[in-house]
Amino acid sequence: MSFAYSLMPHPNFPKSVSLDGAWQYHLNHEPQSKEYQYEFDGSEKSMNLPKNWYKEGINHAGIIWFQKEFDADILVEGKQQILHFESVDYLCDVWLNGIYIGAHKGYFQNFEFDITHALKEGRNILKVKVNSPLENYPDHGSLHKTLLRGVYAHHDTRPGGAWESEGQDKNSGGILGSVSIKAHHDYKLEKIRLTPTLRENSVSLEMEVVLKLLEDKLFSFSKNVDVFVTPYNFKGKSFKQTFSLNSNEKTTFSMDLEGARRWQTHDRGFPSLYVVTFKVAGFEHSIVTGFKSLTQNADKVRFLNNKPFFIKGTNYISSQYVTEMTKEKFRKDLELMKKAHINAIRVHAHIEPEIFYELCDEMGFLVWQDYNLQWGYIETPSFQDEAEKQLLEMIDKLYNHPSIYIWSMHNEPPWNAPWMKYKDYNPEQNKAFDERLYQSALKHDPYHLVQKLSSADEHPWFGWYSNKYQKFAENSKSMLITEYGAQAIPHIQSVKKFIPDKYLHPKYPAAKKHWEYHNFQFNWSKKQGVEFKTTLKTFIKDSQTYQADLLKFATEMLRIQKYEHTASIFQFMFNEGWESMNWGIVDYWRVPKAGYYALQKAYAPIIIVAKQLPNNFLEFYVVNDTVAEFHDLTAVIEINGKSFNFPLNLEKDSVRKFANFSLTSESKVVLKLKNGEKLIASNSYDFSLLEEKEKK
Repeated sequence: MSFAYSLMPHPNFPKSVSLDGAWQYHLNHEPQSKEYQYEFDGSEKSMNLPKNWYKEGINHAGIIWFQKEFDADILVEGKQQILHFESVDYLCDVWLNGIYIGAHKGYFQNFEFDITHALKEGRNILKVKVNSPLENYPDHGSLHKTLLRGVYAHHDTRPGGAWESEGQDKNSGGILGSVSIKAHHDYKLEKIRLTPTLRENSVSLEMEVVLKLLEDKLFSFSKNVDVFVTPYNFKGKSFKQTFSLNSNEKTTFSMDLEGARRWQTHDRGFPSLYVVTFKVAGFEHSIVTGFKSLTQNADKVRFLNNKPFFIKGTNYISSQYVTEMTKEKFRKDLELMKKAHINAIRVHAHIEPEIFYELCDEMGFLVWQDYNLQWGYIETPSFQDEAEKQLLEMIDKLYNHPSIYIWSMHNEPPWNAPWMKYKDYNPEQNKAFDERLYQSALKHDPYHLVQKLSSADEHPWFGWYSNKYQKFAENSKSMLITEYGAQAIPHIQSVKKFIPDKYLHPKYPAAKKHWEYHNFQFNWSKKQGVEFKTTLKTFIKDSQTYQADLLKFATEMLRIQKYEHTASIFQFMFNEGWESMNWGIVDYWRVPKAGYYALQKAYAPIIIVAKQLPNNFLEFYVVNDTVAEFHDLTAVIEINGKSFNFPLNLEKDSVRKFANFSLTSESKVVLKLKNGEKLIASNSYDFSLLEEKEKK
């Protein structure tokens, strides 16, 4: 759970004035001294902010100066005027009326400065220097990165991919969130952390609050705070209690909420949310949150509200340019996920805008939250200090969101990724660094799960980077599978939107280079038997069919191992974050590929599955992820038109092996699970006999 979002403006809540809209800007192409300030002369172009500057047609890595003029008359009266930024990527320095205000590093944090001393009557000039630099690729490569920007700086789904110098193209920089000036009076709520503990029929809600006194005084004081807990998205019981709150220090108190509802994922129930409102010292502040517990046992089986819960997830990067994502676009993505029976989302090596987490709270999705570390990083003391600082800022920012259930420090660090054996590879690189972050996160947040890394063992790329996808039939080596999948080319209507006609048929080096820039991996596709042969339509069909077949097989095999060899699975990945052709099961325009429908069926709450063993025996399973029991069901197996019926009962949240057959010839197998005449699940296979070499 986390410092969630304000429900609504309140009469006494600090008033703000938006500075969004047109800002003048200037590209800084030449190196300048640290003290240099660009002087605007009025001839500069304007940009509507907030915006990724690439989305304004500016493909620039480095510094852009922004300036905004405003009149003091627009400000709301207050003892302290606070300049508030929601998000700037990546470095920024701020001046007001020529007075240096401060600096910030990072792209996902809210941050602010007291500008009361620099304001003047009449016209004011606000100047912001934004620096969104490169990683100096290929010198830094995937081993020695210097920026805490995750997938926004270097990743194999970025423009140009991860292995060429073009992989740093189409920079993600900009003033990405709203800019405003807030008026405060005597007090300011600095921090609120809400931690629920579930009892048998109640919730104990612990609240940590820091109230800051804005004027220095010679005496200490306390204030009463009224806390209201009221239902947000349902009708139910409300709660109220009054506590004593000290200024300028953390105060912890708790409320017992008898009969409070639990937050659930959309497939387990209803995501019940509450508004927690603090009324103190003449103003009030509200947070929307929910009450859940998510724990794990020694085998990493997850327990949601004390009941075993199998996670069916996907990896997600909404966009390489977050300002193009609106609430409506996020909701559309989540609706597509819900229709595919996805109940959890791994935010892959970055942090999404706040509205995404709000919608996950509201729509009932769990969130695996990666930190910004993707592959290898330098290990200087200053970098490690900054990384730890930003990690704790991420935790504080998202803590109160009920959708959050785990923090993961590092995706595929060098010490766990031997495929990174470049000329200067060090098998211990980042190991002590990751341990430091892990321990820091554990200490800072004892409520959520914390994982040191997303490891190579959790990423069985069978059928793409290694082996054949049939290897998924073997017992999983990890209870957590956080990446699996294959690339697929989007439908031809989408491809034609970003591939020029002269490059549509990738038979020549120039055309292949263009496709590779848009992330397609010809070599790995060819190794799995998918390559351009006759027409583009055939190539697309073969590519999508292969992705769909892999996802169907892998997901079914992983699900029949539920709680024994697997506890959570995350397909890689949901969508393409720019005009590209990679691992998404929906493309950049959110057009589903065949893989989407394959995952949708394989993730269904109840599935019926056949598994072929090396000795050419077939085993038959039913998987039930629901919390309902089913009686008097009939499983029907049709082999080459001959039908066999098996009566069975199905326990809640279970895996049931109900039959096996010896396969003696090439066979068409059709499976049905029925309740009377009602069809609950179905499946079909075309089996061939495994040869000796395939068995091995």
